[in-house]
Amino acid sequence: MRRLRPRLLGLFGHVEFLGGFVGEEERLRGEVFFLAYHLHWSHDDILALPTEERWFYTRRLSEQLQEERAAIENSRKS
Repeated sequence: MRRLRPRLLGLFGHVEFLGGFVGEEERLRGEVFFLAYHLHWSHDDILALPTEERWFYTRRLSEQLQEERAAIENSRKS
């Protein structure tokens, strides 16, 4: 079944109007959860961060967790 999203006719054809905002809101919630869960930061502290800084911490924490998982798996193989 095709998912319907509100669209707005723009200069270059149809442009998604509301669907983009819904995805961004869900992404923000995910980032807040991820940082709060792992770093024990408050909701307000996370939302006070500039977007680029919040993305940096999210990306860096994700990389750190992947490195730790890889190290654990490598130690099990040895």
